[in-house]
Amino acid sequence: MRAGTSALAWYERGLALEGTDAGAAILAYQRALAGRPDLADAHNNLGRLYHDRGELAAAESCYRLALCASRRVPLYWFNLGVALEDLQRYSEALAAYEQSIALDQAVSDVHHNIARLLEQLARKSGDDDMLRLAVRHLARYRALMRRLG
Repeated sequence: MRAGTSALAWYERGLALEGTDAGAAILAYQRALAGRPDLADAHNNLGRLYHDRGELAAAESCYRLALCASRRVPLYWFNLGVALEDLQRYSEALAAYEQSIALDQAVSDVHHNIARLLEQLARKSGDDDMLRLAVRHLARYRALMRRLG
């Protein structure tokens, strides 16, 4: 792409490259963000690509930057939660997941992740209240999945 390419054009290029060349997609998103640091989706997508590569600290940073640009997108909170969970920062992961479902109760994957994480923590600690909360999230997950069909 030539000099003077808009940030949105770089973002679109990143989207197009994700399936075929993750490295080039990363560079395209970086170029987009150099021109428009407020492109929350570019931060999120860049974070996901880093996450896929196992670069968890970089992914966390990108997800947090996405949230700085737009705090009301449940997906950004969910992705942050997954990264924090992978970093074994479980209480922070739960807080991020809770932010996600506070914005949209119908995101089934969030309920699934909360249920799974709470169950693991409850079994380690013997906390029956935490286990009951895990069961409630699992029930919500199953209900949402039945609705999807």
